[in-house]
Amino acid sequence: MEMILILTVLLFTLGAIIGSFLAVCAYRIPMGKYEPIHEGVKELNRTLSIVSPSRSFCPQCEKTLLWWHNIPIFSWIVLRGRCAHCGANIPFRYMFIELLTGIVCVLTFLRFGPSLTGLVAFAFIAIFIVITFIDLDYMIIPDVITYPATFVGLLIGLVSRPLRPFLDRPFVASPMESVMGLLMGPGLLIAVWWLYFKIRKREGLGLGDVKLLAVCGATFGLECAWFTIFIGSVLGSIIGISLLLCRRNALSSYIPFGPYLAVAAVAYILGAPSIFEHYLNPSTPTTWWIATYS
Repeated sequence: MEMILILTVLLFTLGAIIGSFLAVCAYRIPMGKYEPIHEGVKELNRTLSIVSPSRSFCPQCEKTLLWWHNIPIFSWIVLRGRCAHCGANIPFRYMFIELLTGIVCVLTFLRFGPSLTGLVAFAFIAIFIVITFIDLDYMIIPDVITYPATFVGLLIGLVSRPLRPFLDRPFVASPMESVMGLLMGPGLLIAVWWLYFKIRKREGLGLGDVKLLAVCGATFGLECAWFTIFIGSVLGSIIGISLLLCRRNALSSYIPFGPYLAVAAVAYILGAPSIFEHYLNPSTPTTWWIATYS
């Protein structure tokens, strides 16, 4: 029990460190390339990339942060959510991404154990986290993320058979499964996009959402793509109706659909279908969700 607790703390810490990097990616990838949809994102008059500048900085005063300012979760709490140089507010989202990634890292290990499957699954979950926060800020899902991820998904399908002992479900098991997921998975979403465009004469869904679904289909198969559409639509409907009841003009405003799809995809990767199966068949063992690796 003590060893499990230590391992959980280590994995959470590792996930939080990775989450700090994901927050940087979500901030820097779209900066200067797209127009933010709200004032919470401060635009800078210089080019940014994931590796340049190499040190983190405050978006308000643009001063480089000290090493201890970047300690995940801890530094945000100690600094009380403010920049140590200028006192500007540091959005809670940075700490939230670190916290979320730490939790997901632990859950991924519990689900898949110390395996290649778990490592690659966590990498895709990290991609979905970055996509979520970019879409919330810019209502765009960058091709620079979805195209390489789709290619990797097809590559997984291509090499799935020789890697099967090491790279298991939820990943596709054959090239055909990957191609079918890529082609048929986004098909329904494209139909919805086309129908909405014909009726309302404007886009109701972005093609970025379709490309995100292509990542799901190519990597995890048709079942994942359709599960993602269904659960994402349910989440979007619930939250959309709630916003409609709480504020005016919500019906005419755009709501990013990518985060709902990303949440649904992560739920699938972490075994949400198994949860449904468990409650339909309560006689399954108590370890039905946790990996059986020893």
